[in-house]
This record gives sequence, C-alpha cells and structure tokens, in this order.
Amino acid sequence: QKLKFDKEIIFKNVDFSYEDRKNYSLKSLNLKIKRGLSVAFVGKTGVGKSTIINLLIGLYFPHKGSIRVDGTLIEKSNIRLWQRNIGFVPQEIYISDDSILNNIALGIERSKIDLLRVKNIAKQVNLDHFIESELPLKYNTNIGERGTNISGGQKQRIGIARALYHNPELIIFDEATSSLDTITEKMISETIQKLSKNKTVIFIAHRISTVQHCEMIYVIENGQVVANGNYKDLLKKNNLFRNIALK
Repeated sequence: QKLKFDKEIIFKNVDFSYEDRKNYSLKSLNLKIKRGLSVAFVGKTGVGKSTIINLLIGLYFPHKGSIRVDGTLIEKSNIRLWQRNIGFVPQEIYISDDSILNNIALGIERSKIDLLRVKNIAKQVNLDHFIESELPLKYNTNIGERGTNISGGQKQRIGIARALYHNPELIIFDEATSSLDTITEKMISETIQKLSKNKTVIFIAHRISTVQHCEMIYVIENGQVVANGNYKDLLKKNNLFRNIALK
C-alpha cells in the first residue's frame, strides 16, 4: 500500500537543524506542492534546498512544524507508506557491474522483473533505440562497473528509468543533470518535461535553464521561502532569482 496522495503536500512552520550545526537549516518554512505540478527549489549553495528534500523523503523529521500529505501528518509510523510514492534521481547514478535490465530494475529478483514494463519505460526515457540497436545482447548486455561501457547521459536515463519502474506518484531530481554537458543536459531535460505531464515532479537545480519550464519555482534563502512563482514572473519581481538566473 501507499499513502494517499491526491491533492497536496504542505510544509507548515517547519524548523530543522542538523545535529552538528548550531544554526537552523530551515526556519519557519512554509510551502505547498500540488499534485501534478512541476516544482523547483532554487537558491545559492547551503540555503536549505537539499534539506527540504531530505525531510520530504523522510530521511529526517522536522524539529518543529509539520509536513502533511492530503492532511495526513508524515511521521515515523507511516513514513514507509509515504516513501512508496517517491522515485528519486540523484546527481550520481549508481551502476552495478550487471546487465542493463538488472540496473533498471535494481534490487528486483531476475525472475520477478517485468520485462515488458522495463521496455516501456526504456521507450519513455529514450533508451530503447540505444539498447535495441547498439548493445550486442540488448537488455542482457553487461554495462560494466560504474557504467564504464555507457555515456553519462545514458547513465542518467537509467537512473530515471529505475525511478519510474515502481510507478511513483512523485519523482525528485536532485541536481540530476548538473554533471552533464549542455547538449546532453538539454536532451535529458526534454525527457523529464515529457514525464512531468503525468507525475508530480520536483527539481533541485544547479542550472536555472533546467527549471524554466516548471509551473512553480520556490526561491530559498536562509532556510526560508523568499519568493515563488513561474520563471518569467520571478525574473521580473525577484532580484535574488534574477541574479542566479542571469549568472
């Protein structure tokens, strides 16, 4: 079972500090993520963007305030139910010394992998042509330890496919394209944009160009939301966002 997520995620007056730090990483943070939207968190390094994601996926819990999904408080007793809604794509994709099939369905016993599902997902993320045309054993081809036999862009697509395999309601991209060259990043971003039509998608972005399409952008400073809106609105009304975007 999964925790019901039909409407929205709400952070209300959230305070949080890591044990080894004196100052709060987040202070009286308030924000809302509506189901079906593409949302981005932007800001300078160290302002609390990754901390928001850490709380959202349940690695930590607020010291004060609350996080609710459709009105249900997220706490230790139901965190596993909530996490089943989430797909996560980090900046560095772990690739095992195994077949591309086993890397997409990572952690699933080979006999239980749904090959048709893997193929459909590969098509969604534009991996299917590469697998079918360029790999000698197709889905059974070993791609090497750390993906030595594939490109950086193909690794990222495997990471996205892996996140999609369990059909999550919410997909989080944490700096997922920042290590790629500009052309590859644009191709991956276009793939993500197509996926965001059917999912709730959250981005932490190093390059503002990757979140221009987002329907809601939160500007974070000193652990708080200081502005929100779409890309064009924020360029007009917020100096901090303009400085980040025009770097």
